Amino acid sequence: MRGTNIKSAALGLLVVLALCSCGKKAADEELIRAAISRAAQAAEAKDIAGVVKLVSKDYRDDNGLDYNGIKGVVFGEFFRPGKIQVFVTGVTVEVQGKKALVTAKTALVRGRDVKSIKDILPENADASKFTLIFKKEDGDWKLVNASWESISVAGLL
Repeated sequence: MRGTNIKSAALGLLVVLALCSCGKKAADEELIRAAISRAAQAAEAKDIAGVVKLVSKDYRDDNGLDYNGIKGVVFGEFFRPGKIQVFVTGVTVEVQGKKALVTAKTALVRGRDVKSIKDILPENADASKFTLIFKKEDGDWKLVNASWESISVAGLL
């Protein structure tokens, strides 16, 4: 069961990747939010490259995953049959120079057609809360570290 939770959380993590002056700081926040949105869309399309391109080659997390580990998890999840829907809520972005701290909540629904978060049944979704660290690499924001915890679907609202 733990392996399934890690896989669902890792996929949710990648989805979270793809959403996220008064000048430059505000512009960077919007770039990160847009990336998170693109990652969610790529996950729903089962587009491995679209999700993984937002991850730094230097990615490492406390669960032992690196860039290749994340890529493997995404491949494994997308290989499974059934439609995937991703819902992302509560995104906060705090840019500090060339690094950014992002928090977000996600729900991953497989095999069901759900119109909104309010329609998700707890038994049909994996929900997680993520803390992400992005780093600016060659002008693009890339995920370098993530931690997550399982939450209830009600915790998404």
